[in-house]
Amino acid sequence: MTEKTAGAYAPYIVLIMLFLFQTLNFFDKLVFGLSAVHMMKEFNISPQDFGLIGSSFFLLFSISGVLVGLFVVGRIPVKWILVILALIWSVSQIPIYFTSSVTVLVICRILLGLGEGPGLPTALHACHNWFQPEKRSVPSAVVVQGISVGLLAGGPILTYVILHYGWRSGFLFCGLLGLAWIAVWMIVGGEGPYATGEGKKDADDGRAAIPARNLWLDPTVIGVIIMSTMSYYIVGMSATWLPPFLQQGLGYTPVETGSIISAVYIFQSPLLLIGSWVAQRMLQNGVSKRSALGNASGFALLIAGLALVGSVYVSGPLQLVMIAIAFAAPSLTTIYGPIILGSIAPSVQRGRLIIAIYSANAVSGLISNALTGFIVQAPGKEHLAQGYANAMIFTAVILIIGAVSAFAMIFPERTIARFGRLSGLVNSTAGA
Repeated sequence: MTEKTAGAYAPYIVLIMLFLFQTLNFFDKLVFGLSAVHMMKEFNISPQDFGLIGSSFFLLFSISGVLVGLFVVGRIPVKWILVILALIWSVSQIPIYFTSSVTVLVICRILLGLGEGPGLPTALHACHNWFQPEKRSVPSAVVVQGISVGLLAGGPILTYVILHYGWRSGFLFCGLLGLAWIAVWMIVGGEGPYATGEGKKDADDGRAAIPARNLWLDPTVIGVIIMSTMSYYIVGMSATWLPPFLQQGLGYTPVETGSIISAVYIFQSPLLLIGSWVAQRMLQNGVSKRSALGNASGFALLIAGLALVGSVYVSGPLQLVMIAIAFAAPSLTTIYGPIILGSIAPSVQRGRLIIAIYSANAVSGLISNALTGFIVQAPGKEHLAQGYANAMIFTAVILIIGAVSAFAMIFPERTIARFGRLSGLVNSTAGA
């Protein structure tokens, strides 16, 4: 293979690695949920206490993401940022194999959250560095697709490891996979042609940076913040609470639970790809960003909320369909939101805006894990099924609030026009 040919394939090689990066990310999240029942029995942990342990993962999750977004991106090559994050993941998983201490478990979960906080938004930023602005929708979906595959493959693979080798082996397995990913990324990873950083000319649009107050207080930006935060409420709690919800709330066996989780994310995979492709085609055909991205985010959350309510009142195949919709559809906002932000902000501010927002929104994962445990336990040990039903209905309300914010506040075209005027003023002032 010639150097020119290798260069032509470089974006797709990087894209595959970023996809696997997200796959491993959700292996790390899922192994905790799949081990939930085993850990609660071995350590005599109540659902409420287990929820608090689960929420410890998010203690530094948002903080690390915001700090990376505001102070690291643009100063350190994204290749090395991803190496450091993946190394933290691995270091935090392996010790769990050798301990029987709840304290060590909590410390490792906090450390894992520190490393995973900037994970997805940094991967999306790295992806955007390799593709032109008008061609980022589908590559972004491929990166996010790693979430689906992580949960799809992780269900049966990690269940097999846990059932045959013990729940601690699942954590060791995840840690070793992370080290393997780092070894390959060190060889093939790199900066893309659309990367921007301090002292580099804007590679995309030449627009001057928008004053921070105007950028962060824009209605579209605020709408994306609210929408993404409400969406992450269910994303953040799914890896921890979906497995026990299926087992203790709905009565499925551990093996059935692993298969159901796989089925949920089999549905999510084509949903993300088709949704991103449809949005990209709509934009290319002149449909407004408001309709193709903003309203689409609102409908994704609204439908997910209604499906989650329905899942606690029906049974059989229809119940599984509703669970699949409820836990899969919100991930569409993880594609649409960063594209909205990337389209409205000058590219010199794109990475920091996306990473800061899509890390800070994970604070809802901290809340959702602890609050779900509290709601589940409230009716008492004899009524766990009712507790899970109450928790899912409450989650549905959160999703609907996110939908309302998307419908009411996200107007990208208005923001682009407003920022264009501001950018012109900044340029004219700089030239005066």
